[in-house]
Amino acid sequence: MKDVFYLLLGAAIGAIIALLFAPESGQELRANIRATADKDLDKVQAEWQTAMAKTQERLDRMQADLNTALRRTQSEGGDAS
Repeated sequence: MKDVFYLLLGAAIGAIIALLFAPESGQELRANIRATADKDLDKVQAEWQTAMAKTQERLDRMQADLNTALRRTQSEGGDAS
């Protein structure tokens, strides 16, 4: 139990020291975090769209290959009759 207390005490002291020595105000820090988060979100969304487009292309190719294989199988089966 003492270990948890010392952990929480250390975290609180560290947070206080970080706030005292922060190079910018809280408002500036939040604005910087928001700008970075927005930029990163845009990047992730663009990568997501690219990945989804590639996935859709692969699915379309697989569907076309499957249809070709089914037609081939059906025509071979029809020839054997």
